[in-house]
Amino acid sequence: MWHSLRHWHSALEPDRSDSEYEVNMLAIYAWAVGFICTVWILYWTLKHVVPVRLVLRGALASDAYFLFDGSRLVKASRTGRQLLTATENGVKDWAGFHACFGSRFGKLPQISPDIATHKDAVLKSADGAILRLQAVGRYLRMTLVEADDDANCFAAHRLFLITKQMSQLHNMCHNLPYVIWQTTAEGGLIWQNQAYLSLRDDVGGHTAHSLFDLILSKDQTTVKNRQSLHLSFQKKTNWYDIISIWSQNVWTHSAVNINEIIKAETAQRNFVQTLGKTFAEMSIGLAVFDQNHRLVLFNPALIDLTSLGAGFLSERPILTHFFNQLRENRIIPEPRNSTAWCQQLKELVSRSNEGAYCATWMLPNGLTYRVRGRPHPNGALAFLFENISAEISLTRKFRTKLDGLGTIIQNLEPALIVFDSLGQIRLSNQAYAALWADTEAAATNVQGRSIIEVSRSWQATCQPTPVWGDLRDYAITLEGRDRWTALVTRESGDTLHCAISPLPDNGTMVCFQVSGTSQM
Repeated sequence: MWHSLRHWHSALEPDRSDSEYEVNMLAIYAWAVGFICTVWILYWTLKHVVPVRLVLRGALASDAYFLFDGSRLVKASRTGRQLLTATENGVKDWAGFHACFGSRFGKLPQISPDIATHKDAVLKSADGAILRLQAVGRYLRMTLVEADDDANCFAAHRLFLITKQMSQLHNMCHNLPYVIWQTTAEGGLIWQNQAYLSLRDDVGGHTAHSLFDLILSKDQTTVKNRQSLHLSFQKKTNWYDIISIWSQNVWTHSAVNINEIIKAETAQRNFVQTLGKTFAEMSIGLAVFDQNHRLVLFNPALIDLTSLGAGFLSERPILTHFFNQLRENRIIPEPRNSTAWCQQLKELVSRSNEGAYCATWMLPNGLTYRVRGRPHPNGALAFLFENISAEISLTRKFRTKLDGLGTIIQNLEPALIVFDSLGQIRLSNQAYAALWADTEAAATNVQGRSIIEVSRSWQATCQPTPVWGDLRDYAITLEGRDRWTALVTRESGDTLHCAISPLPDNGTMVCFQVSGTSQM
């Protein structure tokens, strides 16, 4: 063809002008481009359109077929589209197609087959339907054919899925380890699973009625029961929590073995009873509040100490109400005003959560309480109320006696100084301070100074004598100590009579008296 064009071109060239020559060349080029485009369009049509039409040729309106280009769904029949749109999110690719038909045709590949290596195949389902996989050009055609030629593909496919789902649910319920059964409104058995049958065999005997004597009411759609069941062959009793649901004129029951829960509840109940007996005998008042600050536990001592009635405490008051009632009963130090009370109560709760609250309450009635707050797990709080009035009174009396004895010691005529078991000054009287006022001993007359320092200051103002060394050894000796006396002479010429006596707490008392005065 190109040879004839060139021949024609050479034949025209001598007889045509240059302008005519250019026009002819443009026409020739335009004709060549049009010819090439026509050939390309024809090729594309043969490759893409004709195979699709061939695929569709002979297909009935009721056929379910699908056409894939790789993993992309490019076309489907009306019945096929109905099947695909019935899925939850629709189908646009091979993955969605597999999700729709994979449960019915178990051998359907999860990944789109490669057209270059794929061979036509026929897949069969359990209900007799077939799915043909056929390569047509670059496309893969999937055709669903039901076992019954007159069957509607959409209805048959949905029926298969529903039937399979029902079978799966039945198998699941039948093989669950929980006891499940259904009864009529009159109590007659309709259906039971394998766990129920096994339990019936353990109980012994066969009956057309339920193993459990349930209390059911049609006024409620859900009823809960807890019952025990004696197993004759195993010679034991099991406990079950049973939930019954009324639906479509049938009771559906499920029973769960709760033996371990019953054991735990029994152990907890016994533990609480033990704690209750222990708390009942305590002289310290106990109040425990849960994480919601509501009273959950108290003992009889709390009633006696706070004057709060058992009725009030049994109502489980909240923490703020509890302490407000204490304030009303004047069992708490009265704050200056309501603002101060709110701040005091807030601080009480805050410090109790930290485990740091411990206060001594001086009550208007003369009693003294020690109150402690302690945190407990899960945000609970416990308060302990202890009457320490006798302890406070005894402490006050003891301090009064000590103050009296101190006054007596300070007014005694002999000079006295007392050392503790470690040899440190505990106390001395006025006569001792006057006796050694003008000596180095005056500087060491400080509580806590050691006998070594004090005895050396004495030694410095007296004539040589072994008394001071013996005294130092005696003060730090804890056993085999007896009272002894000695005479020492001061540099001024005075003679001191020294009496060294042991004390019950391994302390030492030294008494100085100038000779010539009355003996102790």
